[in-house]
Amino acid sequence: MTAPVSYHIGCPVWTCRDWFGSVFDRNVEPNESLREYAKIFNTVEANSVFYALPPSSNLERWMAETGPGFQFCPKFPKAISHERRLVDAKDETNSFLKVLEVLDHGKRLGPSFLQLPPSFNSNSFKVLESYLESLPSNFQYAVEPRHVTWYDKSENEQMLNDLLQRLGMNKVVFDSRPLFASEPADKDEAAAQSRKPQTPVRKSALGQHPFLRLVGKNDPSSNQPWLKEWAPIINKWILDGKRPFIFTHCPNEANAPYLARALHEQLKKLNPLLEPFSNFASDSKKAVEIQKQLDFF
Repeated sequence: MTAPVSYHIGCPVWTCRDWFGSVFDRNVEPNESLREYAKIFNTVEANSVFYALPPSSNLERWMAETGPGFQFCPKFPKAISHERRLVDAKDETNSFLKVLEVLDHGKRLGPSFLQLPPSFNSNSFKVLESYLESLPSNFQYAVEPRHVTWYDKSENEQMLNDLLQRLGMNKVVFDSRPLFASEPADKDEAAAQSRKPQTPVRKSALGQHPFLRLVGKNDPSSNQPWLKEWAPIINKWILDGKRPFIFTHCPNEANAPYLARALHEQLKKLNPLLEPFSNFASDSKKAVEIQKQLDFF
């Protein structure tokens, strides 16, 4: 793959129906999606793990279909975070850790991220502390707090930051500002605005693997102000020797790969040493069309 090696950038999923004929070649079979995705991107949010743990045969296939350097970032299962709420979740956690062990052994494991329920507030700090301290330290983790009490710019926020830094963990930056910057332009954006939280944005990195989830609008041009805002921050992380993980989301995931590439292009203006982004299938089609026009003249 020729995706950038100084940081990791990807999408929440590795397949989308609308990518066939645009991001992927039209002739790619659905069961080849991951292999094609990994030719372009070097990480993915393994969100499916949130709903069900994959069997070992799936994990072996995931690793076989991705190249060296590719990193899966599994989301902690909802049975742990949302159902058990981090309490009495030893069995569920051990099962999840076995998934991480397989991916780690195959050198395909990035930070796993724990998304806390929206109602999980700072009053549950001790529960969170106890759970995070119980996790094995040989894996990388990131925590995504969603309740506003974790962002009070005071005692609660400092407690959480101190805990994560002490344990060598990262805090997920969830930036949905682009999504909410204007009225929804279509039904997908309206649905996304009804579901996605508006978490306060903090741009500092607590650990070696800053973890950013950026939610844009479907129209690529409307996201530019935030890409220009994030590019120097990400570049500084890279120059400081950190290895950021960046994930781009869109209400219609057909647009997520294009948002990722637009962010990389903005970043490359600041850091020309970054490798070029791999072409999408649609780029080749455009090149053919342009050549046909030139041949005509």
